[in-house]
Amino acid sequence: MKKYTLLILFILVAVSTFAQGLKTFISHKAYCANNMQPYIEFTFIVGGNTVQYAQNDQKKFEADVEIQVDMMQNDTLVKQLHYILSSDQFDDTIRAGKPDFADIQNVPMPQGEYFLYFYMKDLHSNDTNGLKYIDKISLDFPEGKISTSKISLYKSMAVAKSQGLFVKYGYELPPLYSGFVPESQYTLPFALEVYNSRNILGDSKLKAKCYIEDMETHLSVNPGNIISMEKPTKDVVLFFNEFNVFNLPSGNYFAVVNLFDEKDSLLLVDKVFFQKSNPSVQLNIDDYSQWEIKGTFVEFDTNRKELIDNVKCLFPISSMVERDFYDNRLKGVSTDQLQRFFYNFWLRRNPSNPEEAWLNYKKQVDKVQVMFGSRQVKGYLTDRGRVYLQYGAPNDVKSVPSDPVTLPYEIWDYYYLNNQTNVKFVFYDPVLTGNDYELLHSNLYGEVQNPNWRMILVRKIQTQQDIYNPTPVDYWGNDMDDYWKYH
Repeated sequence: MKKYTLLILFILVAVSTFAQGLKTFISHKAYCANNMQPYIEFTFIVGGNTVQYAQNDQKKFEADVEIQVDMMQNDTLVKQLHYILSSDQFDDTIRAGKPDFADIQNVPMPQGEYFLYFYMKDLHSNDTNGLKYIDKISLDFPEGKISTSKISLYKSMAVAKSQGLFVKYGYELPPLYSGFVPESQYTLPFALEVYNSRNILGDSKLKAKCYIEDMETHLSVNPGNIISMEKPTKDVVLFFNEFNVFNLPSGNYFAVVNLFDEKDSLLLVDKVFFQKSNPSVQLNIDDYSQWEIKGTFVEFDTNRKELIDNVKCLFPISSMVERDFYDNRLKGVSTDQLQRFFYNFWLRRNPSNPEEAWLNYKKQVDKVQVMFGSRQVKGYLTDRGRVYLQYGAPNDVKSVPSDPVTLPYEIWDYYYLNNQTNVKFVFYDPVLTGNDYELLHSNLYGEVQNPNWRMILVRKIQTQQDIYNPTPVDYWGNDMDDYWKYH
């Protein structure tokens, strides 16, 4: 089996490099054809200004990138994709303004789990290393159940007037590779293919309820933005529409599709992560003036200092807009407004018993104070305290407080979290202060991702960091990778 160096991995199923030279975005997704043949759709986008151009036989200048993908299963090469992706041709070598160029390749594959080993090289560059990247994909479309392609998100949608690379379902659909929706994007098109519904349900109806969910709070955002669709069952059913995200605040979200049969029994739930930038949308504290607090559990909670602390400790389970409110505008709010905000916060999360919801959460706040807090720093303000409160207790923790080479660190492992499996958090103590560990790296949607986390942990012996090889020199007793992979 070939040896590959993991360059950088984003859970958003997109990869880019931050080094000089070739920059590439990669996307791969599992689909089924009409004959239920599984296949992987690979999409490559190369930065047009990040590659070298050379003269071809027609005296034109073009860039050429070698692409190779090894699809491995149990250390066996099952299939290989290997070809040259070329840019448009130009009359000169001026690089400014060179457009990005892209390609899509569909590769039929047997069902199963595969490791994908990517290698990309600029054929006209002096860099002989190229870019290397490893990822994993599962093709799981069993005959005895309904399955899906997973949700795809797009930058825009327009009726296709001609054939093109990004034409799909009769529309021009440039994909949203980075998972980032800018302020200028007012709609978020999405598509979901559903397989095998006729075999399982017969000739009936398949229903979809589609909405946007806040990643931190797991609450549906803007109930008026729920999209309901109904389609007849068949081998491949397409649910295709777009969300209105014009007034969606900045934050981390999931696009969610719930599938039901015609009797409204839930069949499955699919969701995909995205980020929205919309700094013009802020929380308006006056909106909470309508909520009556007389007779509620907050009526006599008038100690402003305690009330502010109670509101601040909500940060880990709050939306991005609520977090901005805590950070920037809390001091100018009256005690009455704080009470109304606090009550509404818990009423939204548990309409039947908001007080019980608060008391249960307060127990966890007190717990992280004991575990991670101090007289100087509240436990909920620490990185570990925030992660614990936001996501719950990890399934496993590997603590390495006194490795002779590394800085003190911990790796937290969640078996399943926010629609992801095998989620890890790496915390460390950069200044050897004791208990206030900082979050260094995670593979969870929306969290800090640092491909050089290993190099940072071993900076006692290796201070130079290389984006092409973010792996430190080996040393006796080095267990970082084992803890990351297997713990």
